[in-house]
Amino acid sequence: MTKRILITGGAGFIGSHVADLLLSTGYHVRILDNLTPQVHGAGNVRPDYLNKDAELIIGDVRDPAAIEKSLYGVDGVIHLAAAVGVGQSMYDIVSYVQTNEVGTAVLLEALTKHPVERLIVASSMSVYGEGLAHAAMAPWLRLRSALWSSCAVRNGICRT
Repeated sequence: MTKRILITGGAGFIGSHVADLLLSTGYHVRILDNLTPQVHGAGNVRPDYLNKDAELIIGDVRDPAAIEKSLYGVDGVIHLAAAVGVGQSMYDIVSYVQTNEVGTAVLLEALTKHPVERLIVASSMSVYGEGLAHAAMAPWLRLRSALWSSCAVRNGICRT
């Protein structure tokens, strides 16, 4: 049986590439995306680059009804939905918190009623910044350096 994967924010740059990869390896892909004009332009129209084999639901991750509809029949979720624009997040704080944190909470709450086999949550350097507390260093170098401890999660507990 073909596994069904929901990608929130799947019409974005990373999400659309993840969708392509999953489709090429035999998964059924459903995308939930609000097609925000800042990213996709006006019109709320399916982007040309989005794989035609991916099912698209236009909706907001903060909307419980859109999440419920999107979760129907899926086996896993890749959660990529987020507001973009680091600069704007400094003055449009409520909007960013609503989309990024509350949207994730709406998804997680829905998953308590409709569990899936696997949930993958991704993030970006926007969360951990440039790390000037230790040294000016590219984030990918810092993550590989001794400044960050490694952590293996077992039974929900981080063990170094």
